[in-house]
Amino acid sequence: MKQTGITAVILTCNEEGNIKECLEHLRWADRLVIVDSGSTDRTIEYAKNFGCDVYSHPWPGFAAQRNWCLDNTGINTEWVVFVDADEIVTQAMREEICNTLSATRCNAFYVCYKVMLFGNWVKRSSNFPVWHPRIIRYGKARYVDAATGHGETWTVDGDAGYIKEPYIHYSFSKGLAYWFEKHNRNSSAECGSFLSGRLSALDAIRRLFGHDSHKCRQAMRTLSYYLPCRPLLRFLHQLVIKGGILDGPAGWTYCSLYLAYEIMISAKIKERRHLERTTRGD
Repeated sequence: MKQTGITAVILTCNEEGNIKECLEHLRWADRLVIVDSGSTDRTIEYAKNFGCDVYSHPWPGFAAQRNWCLDNTGINTEWVVFVDADEIVTQAMREEICNTLSATRCNAFYVCYKVMLFGNWVKRSSNFPVWHPRIIRYGKARYVDAATGHGETWTVDGDAGYIKEPYIHYSFSKGLAYWFEKHNRNSSAECGSFLSGRLSALDAIRRLFGHDSHKCRQAMRTLSYYLPCRPLLRFLHQLVIKGGILDGPAGWTYCSLYLAYEIMISAKIKERRHLERTTRGD
């Protein structure tokens, strides 16, 4: 199997519980780069012992941090693969990546993932496959903030393809308390993004008719804010229409957690609007 030059970049912050297994499944990469945003545990120690090149940079957001990695870590390979510490690249995914990158005209690739909860793949509940922008030909793409308030999208010089074999995502590996803390922050970001009009309803409608499924999904999420009872509608869509109930107890829990997340977003939007009206004296 021919393998073109690949650098794997992992963004970290207090990931000592995840980083070892993540790195074990990236031994095939030509170079491993860690960009840490302030770990106080043994993440950096583990990474250095594994042979990674370790850099530190304060967290500015996903898009800005990934761009910082591209600009400041001495990338010397043709391809860059971004991986999070709670993600595992399977052998099947590795083989597809290497085979695809060695003979492609695309300059970037989306990847998808299997979300694990309580040891189960919540395939239907998590709307599999959801695509994320993670693989780029160096110098041919830049990241930009997602229209929905957290995460990122990109601009690509040329075509973007899809790696169809998923990685494993242990998004609950730090426990539910951490998940709620993280999604409390994310809900504030989504609230601010929507109220600032980062992506207008008209632009969102235009994106629905594009060929980029990642941007189409962002557009659909933006438009969903205009629906009444949006949290309940998402819950029913996940649980019933997408078949989350067939994922068993883990699926029910997953759908319920995201019902809580959507309620947080909606409540914060109402709170912000109320405060703005009060400030204006309406």
